[in-house]
Amino acid sequence: MADVRTDIIAIGSLAANPYWGEKTPVRREYATATLVRSGEVRLVVDPGWPAEVLRAALWYRAGLEPAAVTHVFLTHFDPAHFGGIDLFEGAAWSMYEEEIRFARAEADADGLGGRVLKRVRPAPERFADGVDLFPTFGPSPGHSSLLVYTALVSTVVAGDIVLSGDHFDRGSLGEGPWDLERAKESFQDVIEVADLIIPGHDNVVVCRAGGGLA
Repeated sequence: MADVRTDIIAIGSLAANPYWGEKTPVRREYATATLVRSGEVRLVVDPGWPAEVLRAALWYRAGLEPAAVTHVFLTHFDPAHFGGIDLFEGAAWSMYEEEIRFARAEADADGLGGRVLKRVRPAPERFADGVDLFPTFGPSPGHSSLLVYTALVSTVVAGDIVLSGDHFDRGSLGEGPWDLERAKESFQDVIEVADLIIPGHDNVVVCRAGGGLA
């Protein structure tokens, strides 16, 4: 297996974290942006931060320019997860096929979202050695995580199936998943597989002991 590495480029945030006593939005929401490398593949997951932030973070965290990124993967169709995607103009953009169909049927076709939907393609089952699509339906119809693995450790880049470390600790799926029962199943799948979890809006979480829904 080729060398496989996962690095958080920019840690995301929730607009309001109920476990911090926040009942209404108090900040801009951004997804955690993650860089996955395997062989010649350099894949950015959920580039939601502004382009200037992502450019600087990619350089300071990985010594890479945007042109070095070969692929972009969106866990689901949400501006907080793709706001800076134009930075990676030369990369292949992808998302789970069902999420693309849902977004094209439901989303506004104008602006950045419309450009994303015109260009994004169905994600492959495997991006590279040790980098596999890991469907986690429930937060949205075609929500999907990535499973990144070596002989020693399995990491799930989870998107919004695990919103934050606080949500993970409490077995919480947040407010109003698109399909609660499917989200419960997906959450359980993640904690059964992952040694490490990169939440959609937080820093990495250690998951070796497993767990479950509250």
